[in-house]
Amino acid sequence: MSLTTAQRIARDRTRLLGFPRPGRRAIVVGGGAMAARRAAALTRATTPVTVFAPALCDDVFDLLAERLVTWENRWPVEADLADAWLVHAATGDPELDARICLWASTVREGGLSA
Repeated sequence: MSLTTAQRIARDRTRLLGFPRPGRRAIVVGGGAMAARRAAALTRATTPVTVFAPALCDDVFDLLAERLVTWENRWPVEADLADAWLVHAATGDPELDARICLWASTVREGGLSA
């Protein structure tokens, strides 16, 4: 049986969350192997997936080449998270991941920081 790119990347440990919201995207922050697994799993939902990272590993690039994700060639800013139903921080940098999580919490609670 032939696997799709998303199935091949995500098959190990990732399970799909089953609550996508129409018109809202999932965001994966990071371009490495962990981000690739999360993005691949999320592509199986109907929600668009956007990856924010200044560089991509081959697996994320494969998802991009197959138009399963869109890519922003930069780290996000807080306002980028406003339309997300899910944000997954997988940068490999604990400080940056913590900042992304704080921003996501702030957006979820109803406001952006100044």
